[in-house]
Amino acid sequence: MIDRGEVNERLEAIVPLRVRGPAGDELELAAVIDTGYTGSLTLPAVVAASLGLARRSGGRALLADGSVRRFDTFAAEVFWGGSWVGVVASAVGAETLLGMSLLKGRGLWVEAVPAGAVEIRQLGTGIA
Repeated sequence: MIDRGEVNERLEAIVPLRVRGPAGDELELAAVIDTGYTGSLTLPAVVAASLGLARRSGGRALLADGSVRRFDTFAAEVFWGGSWVGVVASAVGAETLLGMSLLKGRGLWVEAVPAGAVEIRQLGTGIA
């Protein structure tokens, strides 16, 4: 299974990501791949609310810009690698970020130019 996306004008690697809430409502979002984020997924709070995601906990996080933000975590599902997978999504900021925990066991290829290709492949499948 290969997930494909594209690099935008700001040189961000973007992939489409389907997110599902507990009632079966789905949204397709443009997720920015953030290799500096060790979690699975960050969603805007408005997305978590619109999907009716169940709040799990909250806390504070130190962001890359040095600011400290309060956030909530939610249970969600993402369509990943051909099936629905449960994840913990943090609701902080205005962007959808795909982190390294979701990329675990996969290879990432990025052509770092505007409109460049982005590919995510399952490791160990013989596809290189």
